[in-house]
Amino acid sequence: MPPFYFIRHNCFMEDYSKHIAIIGAGISGLALGNILKKNNIPCVIFERYPDISEHGAGISISPNGLTVLEELNLLKDLKDISGNPKQAIFYSNLKTITQIDVNVITTSRKSLYKVLLDKYIAMNGEIFFNHQLIDFNLDNKNILFSNNLSYKVSHIAACDGIRSICREKFIDQTQPTYSGYSVWRAILDKEQTEIRFHLGSNFHVVTYPISNNQTSFVAAIKTDKEEKDSWKQKGSIKDLESDLPIEIIQEYKSLKENDEIYKWGVYIRPEIDLLFKENITFLGDAAHPIVPFIGQGGCLALEDASIFGNLVSLYKNDYLKIQEAYKRIRLPRVKKIHYSSISQGRLNHIKNPILKIVRNFMMKYTNIISITTNKIWNYNPSSEIKKII
Repeated sequence: MPPFYFIRHNCFMEDYSKHIAIIGAGISGLALGNILKKNNIPCVIFERYPDISEHGAGISISPNGLTVLEELNLLKDLKDISGNPKQAIFYSNLKTITQIDVNVITTSRKSLYKVLLDKYIAMNGEIFFNHQLIDFNLDNKNILFSNNLSYKVSHIAACDGIRSICREKFIDQTQPTYSGYSVWRAILDKEQTEIRFHLGSNFHVVTYPISNNQTSFVAAIKTDKEEKDSWKQKGSIKDLESDLPIEIIQEYKSLKENDEIYKWGVYIRPEIDLLFKENITFLGDAAHPIVPFIGQGGCLALEDASIFGNLVSLYKNDYLKIQEAYKRIRLPRVKKIHYSSISQGRLNHIKNPILKIVRNFMMKYTNIISITTNKIWNYNPSSEIKKII
């Protein structure tokens, strides 16, 4: 059992009254733990599962997310075990439309979690597994978990994902709804140095390197058939062949030899204009889940962690001031990314032949892709804080 795995056997309340309780050990939770530890702010992470497991999905981290990793001195660590493509190539019917230069890291979520967790533990960070939150008293700040353990804390940072228990209990009781998109994913034993985007009618495919000899394959399908939102749900090559043109399957031949193909539904929640309630602040997918069509879900989680963590360092225990500043900085940003993601999904999956020609023409003969991506990527969390102080 690793040294950072803590188990409590009593039912007495543990006093963490000076600690920020981070609920969830995903990207936003682990990144926030790192930011807080770096700033010498007491914190503890509570994770509902027995360990931190990730089921092979790839992730692309653009410059706005890389800025946060650099802040944590983790950029080199992640780059050493990941892909670092310098070009993105766009195709329609396997014919090249255009290509652009990029500065991103493409990696597996497992690798990202590893570098974040290792650094957190190296700073003597505490993380408790098998802790599923069931209640939080907003007045006395006591948390109760399903294992009957309770803790007194100073504040809660809700980083518990799209099905956030914190959000459901205190903000919004509506359940996530199916977005109309399902996603296939697989990890291929294939060397690739660039990002490839294949645009089609009601689908698009993205592939990118996640290490020296592995490539992430992701296919998004526009469909009314609702899938579960579990990343553990296996699919079959037969079903994949029914969703994609045969030319795509032939282009990535190793798909047929892969028995680790997964399919899940993309789910969304209603927008909320409030990113906090009393002694709870929401980060990552708990606050603003988005459709994954501009590769910004993980980057937004990193941005949230950096901004909230550094605001805590700046304003100490004045959580009302912290939360108001956090909302002021983050709300316009996440709304912009939310709508951009929806729009990009529609552009990717155009069926009308004339509109498809117009889209491809604009992509090939204008700087529309670079202009759009730079507007999203040119974002520095530290600079955003400086604008309001």
